[in-house]
Amino acid sequence: MEKSKLLMNKKLLKYFNSINSKIEQIDELTIAEKIKSLLTTDGQVITDKFDQAEYIAFYFWANDSEDSKKQNKYYFPMMSGTTKDGITVEFPDSKFVDSDVIEYWKERSISSKHPSLINRYADLVLDFQCRTQDGKFDYAMAQNVIDSTIQICNQSLDEGLGCKQKLKRALALSALINDDKRSDHIKQCIIDTETKFAEDNKPGLWGYGFEWLILDGQQEKTLTSAHKKRLIGDLEDRLKRLMNVASPSAWNVECAVSLLAKYYSRTGAERNVEIVLSQLEQAYRKNLYANSDGLLVVNYLEKLSDIYLLYAHFSFAKAAIQRIKQEMSNLSKHTSFDLKKFSVDMEIKKSDIDAVLSSAFGAKRDNEISQIIKHIAVTYVPRKDKMEKELKEFSSKFVYLSLGNHSILSTDGFSSAKYGSVQEDFERHLLNHFSQNLHFQSGFLRLVLGEITKIKKVEEVFNELALSPVFQEDDKYFLFEVLKKYWSGDYLSASCLMIPLIEDSIRNIYRLNNLSFISSNDDGGYDVESLNKLLERGVIRQIYGAFGDHVEYYFRVLLTERIGWNLRNNFAHGINKNAFTRIDVADRLLQVLFCLSMVRLKQEKSNND
Repeated sequence: MEKSKLLMNKKLLKYFNSINSKIEQIDELTIAEKIKSLLTTDGQVITDKFDQAEYIAFYFWANDSEDSKKQNKYYFPMMSGTTKDGITVEFPDSKFVDSDVIEYWKERSISSKHPSLINRYADLVLDFQCRTQDGKFDYAMAQNVIDSTIQICNQSLDEGLGCKQKLKRALALSALINDDKRSDHIKQCIIDTETKFAEDNKPGLWGYGFEWLILDGQQEKTLTSAHKKRLIGDLEDRLKRLMNVASPSAWNVECAVSLLAKYYSRTGAERNVEIVLSQLEQAYRKNLYANSDGLLVVNYLEKLSDIYLLYAHFSFAKAAIQRIKQEMSNLSKHTSFDLKKFSVDMEIKKSDIDAVLSSAFGAKRDNEISQIIKHIAVTYVPRKDKMEKELKEFSSKFVYLSLGNHSILSTDGFSSAKYGSVQEDFERHLLNHFSQNLHFQSGFLRLVLGEITKIKKVEEVFNELALSPVFQEDDKYFLFEVLKKYWSGDYLSASCLMIPLIEDSIRNIYRLNNLSFISSNDDGGYDVESLNKLLERGVIRQIYGAFGDHVEYYFRVLLTERIGWNLRNNFAHGINKNAFTRIDVADRLLQVLFCLSMVRLKQEKSNND
């Protein structure tokens, strides 16, 4: 640095003198905004390098996440984005911070008097030195960060959460520089600061001292018995207060219980673990809101089961898991579910209807039956790649897809499947999106299948389907019965016959290709493999060629995926039985039979297949 910039811009000098002359609470963003207003008055552009250093110093965002630790960084840009040309743009830009700027901040940390200024400048120096000097840093700067943090917290120069973040940083630095004296001071400050700011209904302001100093084995080793007793006693007393109300806040109780249960478990105090976990269960069962609807009850029962599972090495927890599962299995008998049904009316123009029907049957309804069946089989299988593209576009437009968790509920009210955001679990979102698309497509499929029952006889359709070798001689009786039931409008009977027929037809594909579809069982014999396994082995994909990836995925979503229609498994287990009375379910299953009928032996292939 060529010259000292401590004789800075007069406006900045006046502002910082006012901060240093009166030591009172002020946050970093307020300082940043004031510096911005002073340096950019009347649209001025900041050209001086060290004015720019002041401008960006308080805009950096402190981040102590696990991801930041992997990157060996503590301060990050407040904003970042990408231009149309693919160039990453950040503010503040870390590339601006060179050795001159780091040295300038170092001088500012030494010359400043307000602990908040000292803390920010010294910590920036520390962070950027570690980045640019292969982890080497100025120990004096680390000491300044720790000492100024203690001053900030003792004098309440920051809010509770701000003090908490600075204390976590200072505790880590005291361990890094192996400074036992400062480490002891920080531990005392953590306990005192938490006591000062803690409010029972604000879990973020308490419990961190217990977590950092007791649950961290290294810190616990150097903790005095008085400090340990105080931290444990404070948290136990807080849990008692949280439970001593008519409708306890389950979240607040959980924050206390999760810490205490971990500690008791580590020390082998099984009875204490059982007591605090039972208190958490009581909090959920006593909370008025959590019990106001069946879906909320399901939610907390599933959560309790997951928490008990963490302590399944204790016998009481194993028993609790079984008890809760039993309760969940019978929940629909005793709990009301406030489910809302949403329906959408879709208007289809007559011209669109005519186009759909003409495409399948010809303008004069004179297409051959083989042509009609092939058209229905191919047209109404959604393309997987198209669904992937749609989902990516939707998730970029509709924020709710990127937030929170999603559940698929069984008819008994418990979750049969859960998944997170699109970013976390794209594959499960794709299953759901594909499944929804089948519903949206159902109106058009109904048009063509309704029309085929009007213009074609059962025998004509049967004769065409029966040409496929996937239907064995024994199957053809059932195939004919399926078509009769469907043509007569008996959709329940048709659907119940179609599902086992479809499963056996897929096994027949294995038979035709001399592939195994059995596996050994525990009784010394063999079982046929589940439909799910048969669909996952890639045989369907190969048989249908370029169309195979779409067909295989379609069969899975419709027949065997929980995050889908899951028709085969629901039928086999007697789940959601009313679905099999629906015409859209029968339509889909019949269309699957049409897809299967496209399979021919090589020597039987013709130009129409």
